[in-house]
Amino acid sequence: MKVKFCVCTVCLILASLSLFAQNDTTVLSRAINSLKNNSAANPVEKVYLQLDKPYYAAGEDIWFKTYVTAGSKHILSGISGVVTVELVNPKSLVQQYVKLPLAGGLTWGDFKISDTIKAGNYHIRAYTNWMRNAGSEYFYDQLIKIGNAILPALTINNTRKPVKPAAKQLATMLPQSAKTDVQFLPESGNLVYGINSKVAFKAVGEDGLGKEISGIITDDQNQEVARFSSRHLGMGVFNLLPINGRIYKALVAYADGSEKSIELPKPLLKGYVLSVDNTDPLYLEVKVAGSPGFAGETGISEISLVAQSGGEVYYAAKSKSSKSAFSSIIPKSKFPSGIVQFTLFSPGGEPLNERLVFIKNHDELNLSVAAPVDGVAARQKIKINLTAKNSEGKPALGNFSVAVTDETKVPEDEADASTIFSSLLLTSDIKGFVEKPNYYFTANEQANEDLDVLMLTQGYHRFVWKQILTGNFTSVVYQPENSLQIAGYLKTPGGKPIAKGKISVLSSSNGFFMEDTVSDDKGYFAFKNLQFADSTKFVVQSKKKNVELELDSGGVAPITQKYRIAEERGNKDTILSAYLANSKKTYDEQVKYGIGNHIKQLKEVTIKAEKPLPNSSNLNGPGNADQVLLTKDLSGACMNIATCLMGKLRSVFFLWDDDKMVYFPAMFGNDGMPHAMLIKVDGITMSAETLNTLPPEIVESVEVLKSVGFSSVYGSEGHNGLILINTKKGNYWEASSNRNIISYSPKGYYKAREFYSPQYDYPKTNKQIADLRTTIYWNPNIATDKDGLAAFEYFNADSKGTYRIIIEGIDGNGNIGRQVCRYKVE
Repeated sequence: MKVKFCVCTVCLILASLSLFAQNDTTVLSRAINSLKNNSAANPVEKVYLQLDKPYYAAGEDIWFKTYVTAGSKHILSGISGVVTVELVNPKSLVQQYVKLPLAGGLTWGDFKISDTIKAGNYHIRAYTNWMRNAGSEYFYDQLIKIGNAILPALTINNTRKPVKPAAKQLATMLPQSAKTDVQFLPESGNLVYGINSKVAFKAVGEDGLGKEISGIITDDQNQEVARFSSRHLGMGVFNLLPINGRIYKALVAYADGSEKSIELPKPLLKGYVLSVDNTDPLYLEVKVAGSPGFAGETGISEISLVAQSGGEVYYAAKSKSSKSAFSSIIPKSKFPSGIVQFTLFSPGGEPLNERLVFIKNHDELNLSVAAPVDGVAARQKIKINLTAKNSEGKPALGNFSVAVTDETKVPEDEADASTIFSSLLLTSDIKGFVEKPNYYFTANEQANEDLDVLMLTQGYHRFVWKQILTGNFTSVVYQPENSLQIAGYLKTPGGKPIAKGKISVLSSSNGFFMEDTVSDDKGYFAFKNLQFADSTKFVVQSKKKNVELELDSGGVAPITQKYRIAEERGNKDTILSAYLANSKKTYDEQVKYGIGNHIKQLKEVTIKAEKPLPNSSNLNGPGNADQVLLTKDLSGACMNIATCLMGKLRSVFFLWDDDKMVYFPAMFGNDGMPHAMLIKVDGITMSAETLNTLPPEIVESVEVLKSVGFSSVYGSEGHNGLILINTKKGNYWEASSNRNIISYSPKGYYKAREFYSPQYDYPKTNKQIADLRTTIYWNPNIATDKDGLAAFEYFNADSKGTYRIIIEGIDGNGNIGRQVCRYKVE
């Protein structure tokens, strides 16, 4: 069959040359040049993170490697030099974030998860400043589950209104036909009378996940014309030949037995249908069918076809025939792997039809891993040899990251995984939530067919042709960051900009630094091309008096979209009990031997500051508190003083208020229930909202009053304990008429920690500690040499079972690779 098909394909290619000619015509030239200009003005950057695990527990670390690529060929990006990575909590607030310097599009980092973190569904979000121009829907965004077996589950929200049982029961009683959204989507956009077309469909439940359906298609004379049934995650496809004048509807049957009638899109009287057959491994068969006589009636003498990927045109042709139907065979080798958008244009340049196709050219890196044979021992030293070759079999010079996990403790459905393939090639370019993205990259024909159905049901979202053709490109608001900067405005106390004002910045951290600049006509100034570590302290000042400096804190991109219901609900059903049980054992073992940065439940003692606190508002006197934290104790990747304090205050827990959308500090009372503590900033009582917005760089010290001996001086308001926050100026609430000097600690580069892997052949290693690691080994920086070779080694943990090695990476030509292998420890 394959031999006959290949012979037939050659004939079709030869025949198609008279129908499609790749010549430079007005429409083609306009489309190609418009897209080229848009790509030059707005090159596409993508971010992908390999994580060491799919889910985590309190007290653990999240390790990640960041890959930033540019363009359709996924070359490591040279556009941006800085990337921001965030840990977003279940309430869509950034709990931690880091800024990392990029070297050739690569970097790596980590997050420390607090012992007191609230269990739930978190997200890791990553982006460059340049990517903010396109919007947050283009950011890397991955759901992770974080559990907590260290602290007992805390439930507090006295003001939250409970769901009425009757309403809740009514919602569960609704049939699936009332809770499932079903859409019918004709191939290339429209049904046309007289033209046989594919019609894709997708059924999505209220939880955002695909639902199985089936049914029949009937016309307005109640004649059955087609049957359909979902083939994968609520998606499927059927063929329909609309008869002139007929109207069609679907009678949909759901898994619970309910039914619903849904009208199909009304066919057009005249028009074109663009169809693509993607079943052959080497060629695409593209067919264009138009209504008989449609070209002559509308004056359409020729139509043009353009195929682009990642903003770059890879195929362009026009018709040279007045026939209503024609086809072309296109080698897949013309395109890079990933999503290709085919668009049909009228002679006037109007987009008529669109079809997405996914190309698998097998141009990925071939990664060969020499894994150990089954039956190796616990704590045995393992050496892994990696060989990387490109699709031509030549050695690949690339950079890779590797995660070795105990799969017995950290099982994962491979279909659910976010990988370098599913992220860079699929989900970063397609609209909406993609359920089980890695399934489409399994090597089987069924997955390829289901992937083509996915292309029919979810649209391309990088740009709209009509905007591109009119030159309406995305406006550039955010410039690429290639270094850090300190910027702001110089104004009068009344808010008017001051031009040509001299501003200085200086720092004595890690050596003396000083630089001058001048404000522009709008009062804006910027100290650019800075390189400094996180928590570096600066002084920004103007020599002029009676002026005001307003600094741009930079910060993070706002979270404007609601997180996908499918992700949130789907992951909440994941059973993590076994994983969390191991997490608790690990925590207990580390606390027993005094290792790890964990909270210790100590006896109540009085801790006084080593030196006076000049701006203390403590009525007991500066430093007379149960616990005192200074500026140096507040360093870390935190957004506000609330997140800085999490995990640092003994016997104080930060709980979430659903109504106010803030964290608040609480202590357990004699009744065994948590009670909110009083918060004071420079002596003024404030709400928890202030704690969640106060920038940590302005705080000089934090005094915690828990015992009666310290809190009683505040009377009844100190009954549940107090958090006293003292700012560096000591007058946070007073309006200053002269702010020409500002102390400032901007967000600097985070220094990534090194993953600890015990060396059992080292004599001083404590072999008495139980090794309960779930991440056995993590290395974000493995480089292959000119022969495509690299090696690494580590020691197994104590646990027996199946260990999984995942290696991902990229070479200098943008070829990406992934390899998964396993071995057993007995």
